[in-house]
Amino acid sequence: MVSTDSISYGEVYLGLLIYYLLKVVLMKVSTENLLKGLVNLMCCFVPGKKSRKRLRYELVGIKKERNDLLDAGFTIDGETITTPQGVKIDISNIKDHPLYLVKVVFVKSEYNLNIKRDSILIDIGMNRAAVSLLFAADENVKKVYAYEPFKPTFEVAKKNLQLNPQLSEKINAFCFGLGKSEKTLEMPYMDDATGGMSTTHEVCKDQEGIKKETVVVKDAAEVIGGILEENKDKHIIVKCDCEGAEFEIFERLKEKDLIGKLDVVMMEYHFENPDRLIDILTEKTFAVQTKIGSRRSKTGYIYAVRMTEK
Repeated sequence: MVSTDSISYGEVYLGLLIYYLLKVVLMKVSTENLLKGLVNLMCCFVPGKKSRKRLRYELVGIKKERNDLLDAGFTIDGETITTPQGVKIDISNIKDHPLYLVKVVFVKSEYNLNIKRDSILIDIGMNRAAVSLLFAADENVKKVYAYEPFKPTFEVAKKNLQLNPQLSEKINAFCFGLGKSEKTLEMPYMDDATGGMSTTHEVCKDQEGIKKETVVVKDAAEVIGGILEENKDKHIIVKCDCEGAEFEIFERLKEKDLIGKLDVVMMEYHFENPDRLIDILTEKTFAVQTKIGSRRSKTGYIYAVRMTEK
C-alpha cells in the first residue's frame, strides 16, 4: 500500500488531469465541460473564496457571457458592445465582470417597459448611462434626466453618450446626486466598482484601491419637482439605483407630496428592509411588486405602477 503522506499535490493534480482527459476520450465529454472541470480542479489550489470565484469567471464565465451576447444579436468590436437596437456601450475600464451591466440592462431586461404614450425617464444613479440610453432609444420617451454624483463614473457615462449622439440629444445628464437636502460630501470611491458607490454609506472604506471623491447632493424634491412642473403632459417613469440613498430620496418626495405625481417606479433597494419604501408607494395607490436579490445583504428590486389618475 502506498502511503498518502508520500503523494504530492502535483501528483494529485496530474492524476485528476488524466481522469478528465480519459472522460473526454471514453465518454465523449464536451470540451466545455472539460474546461469547467479543469478550472474547478485548479480552484482546489487557489486560497480564498473570492479568488476562486474570480478565476472561474475569467476562465469560464466571461466566455459564456460573451457567447450569450453574440447569440442574442449583439456585436462586440474590441471593447465596444453594440446592442441589436444599435446602442453602443464602452466596457474598456470595467475590470470586474465587464459584460454584466450590458447583460442585465439589455438581455435580462431588468428595466424593460413597453411604453405607449409620451414619457420621460428620471434616472437616479446613472452609472454608465446604460439605462438612460436604453430608454432614449424608445421613440415614446421624449427626454431623460440622469443623475450621477461621482465624477469619474460621470466621465465614463459621458463617453457612452458620445458613442450614441442620436440618443444623447434626449439625455440631460447631471454630475450630482439627489437626497433629502443639499450638501457636499467626501465619500470613498473605487474605480473597479463604479456601480456600487454610495452617497449615504461608506461601502468600500476598508478595501484596497480606494480614494476620496467630493460629491454634491441636491434636494430631491426641488430637482424632481421642477421636472414634474415642466412635463405635466408626460408619463413620469423613475429608475432609481443609488446604493442606499433611495430611502431619503423617497421620504423627501413624500414630504413634498410628489409621489402621487409619478407613474412608474423601478428601484433597487440596498442595506435596509424595503417596507418603508413600499409603504410610501402604496399610500399613493401604487401597486408594488418586490423581488429579493440577497437576504443577507438586504438588496432587491421594487417595481411599482400608480393605479389611479393623477
